[in-house]
Amino acid sequence: MKPAWMIAGLIAAVAAPSAAAVLVADTGWQDDELSVAGEPTDKSVWTFTVSRSSILSVTDAFNDGDIFILSGDINAVTSFYAGNVTDIQAAGSFGPAWLNAAYSKVAVNVGPGTYSFSITGLGEGGIPAGLGVRLDMAAIPEPATWAMLIVGFGLVGAAARRRTASVANVTA
Repeated sequence: MKPAWMIAGLIAAVAAPSAAAVLVADTGWQDDELSVAGEPTDKSVWTFTVSRSSILSVTDAFNDGDIFILSGDINAVTSFYAGNVTDIQAAGSFGPAWLNAAYSKVAVNVGPGTYSFSITGLGEGGIPAGLGVRLDMAAIPEPATWAMLIVGFGLVGAAARRRTASVANVTA
């Protein structure tokens, strides 16, 4: 016979609502699955916090023809197009799906902040339906890039000043 505290713990674990799935930036694709058409996916609600501009991406991956709807702090609907091979989303486990126009996908730009959203699927391609979710923070230019930019502005300013001085000498 099991102790009462074990039985109570088991009941509490079954009755407790599931925690939100935390999406961590720059960790690649995370998988999710739609088990019931019209209902949120298995890992919904998704949450994340970012300190700078980022891209949230969702792609269908298993049954072509599925459409997914994001709702909550982020509202979007996947559509059909082929991603580019240079897209960051083209890498990783769901990369081939991102590049395939038969699978629906969406990329949403988000600013700094905390977000919470659910994904609902229509299940038109069949159930279960798998999908990938990822979050990528926007790249920050390297210090050398900033230095080149500043030097470039300096050279443009010097050239403009020199040109103004030449024009002034000609008209005098």
